Amino acid sequence: MLTKLANLSEKMTVSHPMIDQWLASRRQLLVAYYHLIGLIPQKSESERCDEAALDTFCQRLVDYLSSGHFKHYQQLEILLASPAQQKLLSNLYPQLEDSTQTLLALYDTYLEPAISNGEIPKLRSVISEVGMQLDALFDLEDQMLLSTELVGSRENSPQLASNPLATETVKPSASLSSGMLDS
Repeated sequence: MLTKLANLSEKMTVSHPMIDQWLASRRQLLVAYYHLIGLIPQKSESERCDEAALDTFCQRLVDYLSSGHFKHYQQLEILLASPAQQKLLSNLYPQLEDSTQTLLALYDTYLEPAISNGEIPKLRSVISEVGMQLDALFDLEDQMLLSTELVGSRENSPQLASNPLATETVKPSASLSSGMLDS
């Protein structure tokens, strides 16, 4: 999923600070996810899980889902340049909503109790299911981002045009390069 994120950043032809922030929070979520799944296979079912890693992942998951639902999707809709792109977004919304609800149900049913109890039974399969659901959610979000020609792209932004270094320093592929994602 980190490789997909790096590829997305390279494919994007326009940028916006909100999108850069969104992709950075996705990267943080993925790093927390990979940290968590790296710890879980090493424990037996009777051992307690790493509560700090689970708590960090869960917090990032809830933050990511709520910011997408309550902030980023709505802001992206405002930035859409054409009726066809707005239609695409309206077609993706129900799928995004379903995916978000599935992830929140997994969190409520399994992850939150695991934080309280610190127990691993069923957690391995739930974490795997969360990973698959995140991948599906990211694919939907990527469809939105890649098919969107944003109004006011950085190349046309007056404040960035006056600073020749600004476009290069804030380009998403520079801030989310594949070398940084491997760390």
